[in-house]
Parts: sequence; C-alpha cells; structure tokens
Amino acid sequence: MSLMDYVLISCRALIGTVFLLSAVGKIRGRRRYTDFVTAVRGLAPGLPARGVAPAVIAAEAAVVVLLLRTESAAPGFVVALGLLAAFTAAIGAAVAKDRRVACQCFGASSAPVGAAHLVRNGVLLAAAASGLAATLGGTATGLRAEVVLTALATGVAVAVMTSFTDDIAHLFRPLD
Repeated sequence: MSLMDYVLISCRALIGTVFLLSAVGKIRGRRRYTDFVTAVRGLAPGLPARGVAPAVIAAEAAVVVLLLRTESAAPGFVVALGLLAAFTAAIGAAVAKDRRVACQCFGASSAPVGAAHLVRNGVLLAAAASGLAATLGGTATGLRAEVVLTALATGVAVAVMTSFTDDIAHLFRPLD
C-alpha cells in the first residue's frame, strides 16, 4: 500500500465521473445533442460535426468503462489524455480566434468557452497524467477502507465541481 494507490483511486473516480457526466449530459435529450453538434461545428470548423460528435461521446463512454477496472485503467487514462488534449486545443483555438462558442462540455450551457475552460482542462490533464503514472505501481494490497472512501469521495467531488465551471467562473467576473 502506498500513497500512489490512493492517487490512482482518486484519479479514476475524478476522470471517470467527469467523462460520465459529460457523455450523459450530451445525450440526455435531442436538444442537448443538437446543441453539442453545433458546438463541435464552432470548436472544430474543419471537421464533420455529425461524425465527430458521436465519436466523442463514444470515446467518453469508453473512458468510463476502461476506468472501472484497475487492469484497464492505463488505457482509460491514455484515451482521456487524448480527448482532453484535443478539447483543450479546440477551446484554445476558439479563444485565440475570438469565436464565441457555447461550451456544451456537460450538456446545456450558454456560456462561451474561455480561460476558465482551459484552466479546468489543465487540471483534468494533470489528474489523468497522475492517474496514468499511478498505474505503473502495480496492484494495490492492504488498502484501508476509510482512505479508499476518502479518495473516491474526493475524486467525485472535484468532478462534480468541474461540471460547474461556467457557474464558478461567473462568480469571479467583474460586476458591471
């Protein structure tokens, strides 16, 4: 048992929950899915949005499934890193070119992508990289239940907070 065993548990919970919330948020209704396809057009104008959108959702679902088992966590983190890198690049390009594209990262939102989304993705990239590094330690034994529960709760809590990036960023905007 080492600290990295608990880091792995927390990162699996964090990244798995983020991608679960993200995938479900995009397919919770026809309107949300249509809004997501529209966002893909704005974030990746050179790509076929009708093909990219379902591929993104499928990849997000794959991350969730892969992170459920310790044995498949490393590939799950690799897929998550690829998705997060692509999302971050697309958001960065939209911000740099001053394209106002609503973030449909977790479903319904009217807030345009911006610096807060880049920071959020940076945190998620760090968590996915940490999780991948933690998979190199082998199989954990002798874990303490209360610490496992704390690691799980921490990962899920941070994931839920990331789904509220738009709201949290709004709290720190200057008053007019």
